[in-house]
Amino acid sequence: MTSSVRLNKIILAMADAGIYALSFFLSFYLRYGWELPSYNFEPFLFMLPWFIIAFITLLVIYDLYSIYIKFDEILASLVCVVVLAIIVNVSLSFILRQFAVPRSIFLISGLVQIILLGSWRYFAWRQGLLIKNPRPALIIGYPGEIRKLLTSVNVALEKGLLVCREIRLNNKDNFELAWGNFVRSSAALEIEVILICSSVGQAEREEIIGYALETGKMVMLVPGVYEILLQQAKMVSAGDAPIMQLQGVLDHDKIEVFKRLTDFVLALVAITLLTPLSLVIALAIKLDSPGPVLYAQQRAGQRGRIFNLYKFRTMILDAEKLSGPVLSDSDDKRVTRVGRLLRRTRMDEIPQFVNVLVGDMSLVGPRPERPHFIQEYSAELPEFSYRHQIMSGLTGLAQVEGNYTTDPANKLRYDLYYAQKKSLLMDLVILLRTARVMLQRKKAS
Repeated sequence: MTSSVRLNKIILAMADAGIYALSFFLSFYLRYGWELPSYNFEPFLFMLPWFIIAFITLLVIYDLYSIYIKFDEILASLVCVVVLAIIVNVSLSFILRQFAVPRSIFLISGLVQIILLGSWRYFAWRQGLLIKNPRPALIIGYPGEIRKLLTSVNVALEKGLLVCREIRLNNKDNFELAWGNFVRSSAALEIEVILICSSVGQAEREEIIGYALETGKMVMLVPGVYEILLQQAKMVSAGDAPIMQLQGVLDHDKIEVFKRLTDFVLALVAITLLTPLSLVIALAIKLDSPGPVLYAQQRAGQRGRIFNLYKFRTMILDAEKLSGPVLSDSDDKRVTRVGRLLRRTRMDEIPQFVNVLVGDMSLVGPRPERPHFIQEYSAELPEFSYRHQIMSGLTGLAQVEGNYTTDPANKLRYDLYYAQKKSLLMDLVILLRTARVMLQRKKAS
C-alpha cells in the first residue's frame, strides 16, 4: 500500500467518524429542538467516543476501507454497520449504565446516518478518494480464463486497476516470445500491476514474479489449490536443509469444541427468535403453491457423510421429477413467487439452523454440495474432495466474497483458503458479512 493511499484511508475514516458524530447531534436537534436537555445530552457526550470506536471497528470488519469495492457493496455494508451499531450502542448504554440516552435518538440517528454516510461514501467512491487513478495492469493467461477473469475483476476506478494490456497464451510455446516482447517494450515501463491467471505454468510464474521483484511491480495471481494449501505449511530443518511441512486441512481440535458449543447455542437462539417469522413464511408457502412447507435434500458433509439438508420449499412440487438434478438460475421457471423472495433474502435457509443444532453442519464452513454435483465437479477438479475435510457450513467465505454464480473452481479456492486460515474471529467476520449478502441481489439470488 502506498503512503498516499494509507493517508487517504485515514482521512476517509476521520470523515466517517465526523459524519457519524454529526448525525447524533442532528438527531438531538430533530428530537428536542435547539433547547437540548442536559439530562439526556450529557450522558450521550460521555458515550460518544465509545460509539465512534464501535462504529469504526464495524467499518473495518465490513472492509469499507478497501480500494477493491463496488458501491452496491458499500451501501449494503453501511446499512449493516448502522443497524449493528445501534444494537451495540444500546448495549453499551446499559453496560455503562447511561440509561438517560434516549432510545429514540438511536433510531433517528440511524436513518440520518444512512442518508449522510451513504451520500458521503457515494461522493468518495465516484471521486476515487482512496486512489486517484486506477493502476495500469497487464493480464497473462489463456484466452478463455482471461475473458472469465475480466468479467469478475472490476477494472473500473473503484477497483484501483485498469487492465490495459494482455498476453494471451494460445499454446505452451509462445510465452517466451510474447513475454520477451513485452519486457523489451516501452509499455513495460507504464505497467504497475501484473495479474497472472491460474492457467500460467509454474516455470512461467517464476519468471514473471522474478521480473516483478526486480522492477518493483505488484503481482496479483489466481492461486492454484496447492499454493493455497502451502499457506499454513511449517518450515522445519533437516540438518541444514529447509523443509516445508504441510499439516493438511483437517479440523483443529483446539478450537472445534468451542466452535461446536458456539454453533449449538447460536443455532438454538436463532431458532427461538425466528420462530414467528418461520410461521409466517410457512403460511405464505402453503397459500402460494401446493406441496409441503419444508424441502429435504441430500448433501455431503464432513468426510463425505450424507445428510438431509432442510430448506423452505421455493420450487413447485416435484421440480426435478423430469429433469433430474440441475442447478437453478435467476430465471428458473420452477421457482414460485414466494420462493423467489425467499431465495433473494436467503430466508429459505432458516430451517438449516436445525442442521446446525443436531451437528450436521456448522454456522460457518464450505457449503455442502449434492452428491450428484460433487461427482460432476470432481471430474474436472480432483481436489474438490479436499473441502470435505472440515465441517460444512450454513454460510462461508465463498458465499460472502463470491456470487451465487461463482464457478466451482473459485468456490473451491475460497473454501480451501478458509480451511487453512479458519479461526473463531474469522467465523465472526464471515457471519457479520453474511448480512450484507442478503441485501445484494447479485450475491443472494
